[in-house]
Amino acid sequence: MDFEELLALLDIDAPSDLVYFEQFADLMEQPRDIPPEALAKLIEGMEADVLSELTESYFEDILKFVPDDESELYTLLSNISTTLSALAQSAEDDAAQTYAEELFKFRAWYLIDSRVICTENSDGTEKEIPLMEALTNYRLQNFTHEDYSYDFSDARDYPLEEYIVSLGNLLEDDYGDGDIYGEDEDYRDMDEDEE
Repeated sequence: MDFEELLALLDIDAPSDLVYFEQFADLMEQPRDIPPEALAKLIEGMEADVLSELTESYFEDILKFVPDDESELYTLLSNISTTLSALAQSAEDDAAQTYAEELFKFRAWYLIDSRVICTENSDGTEKEIPLMEALTNYRLQNFTHEDYSYDFSDARDYPLEEYIVSLGNLLEDDYGDGDIYGEDEDYRDMDEDEE
């Protein structure tokens, strides 16, 4: 798949058209292989704020359906989200390429390589499925009335890279325009009094 085919797959004309959660979810969960080069070109054409917001929203949606007793998996997915969101906001020239590489790695793990043991409680039949399929099934279990147990132990093995990102970008992400005091007038008054 090349860049033009990726745009057609997402039903957009340009990277700047990728602004909706559903479009980003389609990108993340696309079963077809997306080369890192095409992914990087798509990322380079997006606004950093939009990319970061879509990344955070997507992971927030995933995290809603992680079982309550899977705190390690929850923490892992949170850390992946933080890493990708920070890379999206980074001003470094190679940030788009690095983001694309990390996204490529995450998609391969999430859609294919991760292994969750799914056991049918009625007869003990076991099967291995990828994490995305397991979380989707777990999410739908209340509607389908299927009775499965999930062992996520092997799915927690993910090589999370550490990147140095600008602290200013992270603060701006959380507080807007680098104003770590927010809109609280008391802080500004306090600073003036101390002078």
